[in-house]
Amino acid sequence: MLQNDKTDYQLAQQQIFDGIISGEFGVENRKDLGPMIPIRLFQVLRMVALGSNVEDILGQGAPSMVYHSGQSLGVALGHIVAANTDNDLETYVGKIEQLCRQLSIGLVVPEKVDITAGVIELRVDQCVSCAGIHNVASPICHFEAGMVGGIVKSFFKRNVKATETKCNALGDKTCLIHVDLI
Repeated sequence: MLQNDKTDYQLAQQQIFDGIISGEFGVENRKDLGPMIPIRLFQVLRMVALGSNVEDILGQGAPSMVYHSGQSLGVALGHIVAANTDNDLETYVGKIEQLCRQLSIGLVVPEKVDITAGVIELRVDQCVSCAGIHNVASPICHFEAGMVGGIVKSFFKRNVKATETKCNALGDKTCLIHVDLI
């Protein structure tokens, strides 16, 4: 595809991923403010712009849309990381942990890996979406569940179903994502 055939979103995505691949987290035109944003701004974008507005449009389908957005990111991150792992799961997981930490997504930690049973569980400690949020009725980290699912899908090249079974916003000490390989 020629550069001119890409949408503005595709061009922006490519530039963002090029920066991630190069390990360059500095951003042009942010001399005074730097590359990081406050977590509350991210949460407003995630919960209000992506969550509430999608919910207004799609109703009960909103969590699915947010999940699939996260899965797209997870697949893209997985492809970036997989390029340098020689298909070694331990190396892949280590690089994912490092990338998620660098991007302040959260601390991604393998909790259970049973490939034979087709089950993987990953914790997301200090989750960016729900940190400091309390008293919700159900897990709210659909984006992170999708992202983790996309990361797993990218490595195993299989469809997955990822479900958040614990959420910090519910009072759990972590977010736990259960992934079934399909």
